[in-house]
Amino acid sequence: MEPIRRGDLKNVIDSACVIRLDTGETQELSTKGASYCHFFEPITIEEYRIIFRLDWAELDAGGHPKLDADFYDINTNKKLPNVGERRAAHHTNTKDQKIREYEWEFKEIKWPFKVVVRWLAKNEEELQLSDRATCEVCRNGVRVDE
Repeated sequence: MEPIRRGDLKNVIDSACVIRLDTGETQELSTKGASYCHFFEPITIEEYRIIFRLDWAELDAGGHPKLDADFYDINTNKKLPNVGERRAAHHTNTKDQKIREYEWEFKEIKWPFKVVVRWLAKNEEELQLSDRATCEVCRNGVRVDE
């Protein structure tokens, strides 16, 4: 699969849904403008507000989007740099290149989940018409030859 470029996501994917493998909880992912990412609802862990996104412009070796976790200070809402303990949790690839399953880890937390995508099908069709007619001239039921 090729990376999806800015503005093309809505032309390629109809919807994306996350299913937590440990709880069965599901969540429909959202898009924003011309972004090439699907966004999760924000979560709060300790002093962080975390926003996950599937980055379709940055694919892993299996052709699946990387999971990005952006950390924000819960008090100031400022985005925090990906350093220290946040660095390892920022990018997550699929567990297996054949399926779209992830296991995000941060501190003592592990969130296993899979992503289900409903792709848009593109179909091009060409229709060609052909017509042929013959005519006979008859007078009084007798064919007239030239």
